[in-house]
Amino acid sequence: MTEPRLVRIIVWREIYSRRKAFMITTVLLLGLVVGGLAIAGLASSTEETPVISVGAVDVDTAILQQEIMQNLDPETVLNIDVYEIDAGMAALREDEIDALVVNSHEVVWAQGMPHWMMSPITTGMFTMNLDYTAGELGLSDEDLTLLLAPINGQTIDYEEQEENEAEAALAVITVILMFVGILAYGQWIAYGVVEEKANRVAELILGAVTPGQLLLSKMIALGGLGLTQLVLVVVTGLVAGNLFLEFELPPVATTAAAWLIFWFIVGYVFYGSLYAASGSLAADSQEAGSFIGPLNILPGLGYMLGVIAFPSGSDTLARILSLIPFWSPLLMPGRIMTGSVEPWELALSIVLTVGATVVAVRVASKVYLGGITQASQRVSWRQAFKGGEDLTAA
Repeated sequence: MTEPRLVRIIVWREIYSRRKAFMITTVLLLGLVVGGLAIAGLASSTEETPVISVGAVDVDTAILQQEIMQNLDPETVLNIDVYEIDAGMAALREDEIDALVVNSHEVVWAQGMPHWMMSPITTGMFTMNLDYTAGELGLSDEDLTLLLAPINGQTIDYEEQEENEAEAALAVITVILMFVGILAYGQWIAYGVVEEKANRVAELILGAVTPGQLLLSKMIALGGLGLTQLVLVVVTGLVAGNLFLEFELPPVATTAAAWLIFWFIVGYVFYGSLYAASGSLAADSQEAGSFIGPLNILPGLGYMLGVIAFPSGSDTLARILSLIPFWSPLLMPGRIMTGSVEPWELALSIVLTVGATVVAVRVASKVYLGGITQASQRVSWRQAFKGGEDLTAA
């Protein structure tokens, strides 16, 4: 029987043996994605539109409204009503208004006025007074533009802010997907190897195929399942997000999705080979955790860093660790999503990670060979690697 045919048979054997677990986990993940987005959509639909009520005494309300709205989220409702000074102060005490603007130079705040309300009002008043003073001094529009440049430079671009928030959220999602995929399918490989070694099934299989063929078959089978699940979750998330949240994807989302698949494949091969090697060291499933557990720490660190760094916008540490092969598959897709990665960084990360993956596969293959052939025995990494080298040389 030819080698490709043997590999195909073992691949289908692995897929068939994991079909129920794959279907259950896929349904659960899709349910979590759809359910979570549906709940988020329901919550956002019930949120009240922010409303600011301002009283005005001897102020041009049209100009004041225009200047304040330039510094507010467009969805915010701004109500400005004209008052006499005494009536305005009374309305302020009765919490009918949030602020009282007097003569464009003074503002009285309601108790507990939040900063997000105060800043647009004070900025709007300052700009309005600057415009009036410029007119009194006979300054041209060009002069006024130069005067307002520092102020306009501080104006919040809410569309850009929302896009940045969406990119950060998607970056965190990519970290979670990569972590779950690597951890779940890596451990499937590890515990599958442990079971075959403990039950002596590996001995029967190795009578027909080589250890390398067996390892390759496992990697292809479980990697295919993992990639299928990843694509299903991503597509379902995009469709459900558009349905329940009606969000627009950032411009880099399509490119980042392609890179996500690339990094999943690289990360899966890198970690999958290490998980297979660690599983071959244990004598049975009871002691498998002592070998697999320490390996879980590596992707776990990348996961924790990603979910903390991307929402905060601080990517200094993420920038450094995304160049290290252990964490590149988890962090680089998120950096691509946020647009914070330089071309040279991406190229360097690919070279380093692919190179490290080649080394990891070669070392893990020898460890796997030396461990899987010693049935019902616990062996160390060094013993398994030496045993694999001896068998390869023989």
